[in-house]
Amino acid sequence: MMNFRPRRPGVSALALVLVIGLLLLGLALLAPAVGRVRSAAGHVQSQNNLKQLALACHNFHDVYKGLPPIAGKFTQMEGSLHYFLLPYIEQDNLFRNSNNAVWNNDTWTKVIPLFIDPRDTSAEPNVVYQGWLATTSYPGNWMVFKEGKTSLVQIADGTSNTLMFGQRYRMCNGDPTAWGYPGIYKYAPMFGFYSTKMFQVAPTQESCDPTLPQAITPSAILVAMCDGSVRDVTPRVREETWYFLTDPADGNAINDDF
Repeated sequence: MMNFRPRRPGVSALALVLVIGLLLLGLALLAPAVGRVRSAAGHVQSQNNLKQLALACHNFHDVYKGLPPIAGKFTQMEGSLHYFLLPYIEQDNLFRNSNNAVWNNDTWTKVIPLFIDPRDTSAEPNVVYQGWLATTSYPGNWMVFKEGKTSLVQIADGTSNTLMFGQRYRMCNGDPTAWGYPGIYKYAPMFGFYSTKMFQVAPTQESCDPTLPQAITPSAILVAMCDGSVRDVTPRVREETWYFLTDPADGNAINDDF
């Protein structure tokens, strides 16, 4: 007696191709959404970073009755704006280990996540320029900090109308924005010194100018104001308005809705 086994239905090559095609289509449709979610998360993280830096400046100001300098000496300390703020952003151990100078014990080589916009792809996440300078995405406004000891009450245009921090590429056309650079040079974490022109909008590395701020994305540059607020400034802002925001004592009203 012969046994007949039922035949199992197979998957045709055409059906397999259709399934793979649908999967690829789904992934193609999903990828932009995932990218938008990541960008939005990076934007929120960067806002938080800038907020913490601005609050650190206010806390420093409460202790010393003035703001720290962009670079150089302040009381017994020597370093950069970001170095002076270390004790106020939960980096007390790193600061104490430096013995009041940013170069001691390789302090300026330390990568600090708070100093980095996660959307800033101008450098690898843990890059250290030439092995001795870690970088930041958030330069300070030299016209506010200058040599230090500036009081917030001395900001004639008002703290809500004056930039405290902006954005720069961590690596710009071969030059770093080094959070620990202790001198007045284009490596220092600053803008508004060599030029007060408006920020660049997501430039290529070849066109990146380290003397200017850079918007990390084409939509806007993130800034922290001297009152501690964080805002987006779009490329539609007029260049003269950007200058008024940079200069703490130009005496001009801010009429643009930036």
